[in-house]
Parts: sequence; C-alpha cells; structure tokens
Amino acid sequence: MANVSTTASVSRGNATRASGSSSSSLPGSRQNDGRASSATAGTTPLSDTDINNELLFKYGGMALGALLALKIIFTALNILSILVLPLVYLYLASNCPSNDTFDAKKELKRVMRGAHLPEEHQPKGFFEQGLNRLAASVTTELATSLGYEISMTDCFGAAKMATVKVPVANAEYYWIGVVGKWRYIGQREIPGN
Repeated sequence: MANVSTTASVSRGNATRASGSSSSSLPGSRQNDGRASSATAGTTPLSDTDINNELLFKYGGMALGALLALKIIFTALNILSILVLPLVYLYLASNCPSNDTFDAKKELKRVMRGAHLPEEHQPKGFFEQGLNRLAASVTTELATSLGYEISMTDCFGAAKMATVKVPVANAEYYWIGVVGKWRYIGQREIPGN
C-alpha cells in the first residue's frame, strides 16, 4: 500500500502534502514541492533564454517569410514592367503630337487667360471671363509683336517639349506634348536681361 501512495504523491505534487497524508514520510519516498522532475514528468521548465530563443526563431522566421514574399512580388512587378513598358512606349509614340499642332500664340493666350489654373483661381462671372480673355489677347499680341522664339525638343518620339522665349516679357514658357495634347508646364524668367 505504501508504494501506491508514493506514486500518488509524485503525480499530484502539493496536493498530497496539503491533505496531510503521512505517506511522504515513509522510507524511500521523496518530497515533492510542486516542481516536476525530468524523471517523473518528462519535461523541464523553460528558462528565460529558451523563451527568448523561441521568440527569436519565431520572429526570424516571420521576417524571412516577409522577405521572401517581397522578393516574389518585386520579381512579378519586374516581369510585368518588362512586358508593359514597350506597350506604353508604343502608345505614347503613336499619339505624340506633331510640331505643326503647336500654335504658340494660342497657347500663350491660354496661359495668360489662366486656363492652366485650378478652378477656384479662374474668373467666375461672364464679365470677368470676357475681360480676362481681352487682357490675355492684348498682352499676347503686344508681347509677341516684337518677336518670339520657338524651340522643339523630341523626347525619344514619345513626347515633345516646346519652349517659347518671349524677350519682351523677359520669360520662357514650357509645354509638353503627350497623348495628342499640349500641356502647359510652367514658365521662368530669362536670366541676364
């Protein structure tokens, strides 16, 4: 009977001591303070370094998985860009406006009128728009009456850059021709005049 109670005290730990049984005082029996020994339970408690190593492996594996996923995504995008870029270039080259479609006076009038500005900065009323158009026409005619210089730059056949130099206004104006339209980019003051 003593052997049975000894086995029960090992497997139940502190419960045997709390019940006040005297089986743990038998010769050959061991005191158990609640910690399972490697011989009886088969597992050892994890130390702080073991827990840290386990977390390190877990987060390291997650980081490697994320890097692998990013590598796959970037490889797919690279392959896609290799296939799509020639198609985009062909589309831009086929729809690039010719040099003949650029009318410097008309484009300058549009810029002076403020057609490139956002909606909230454009004139609102009918009379404001009319006066703005009149002022833009007069200003453009006066500025270009003494001459202006147009230069065109071809960008690999996909786009064209137009520069209009107006010495009277002391400014250079820039447009880019892409997808069949001329879009105003900006202006700068001519240095040295």
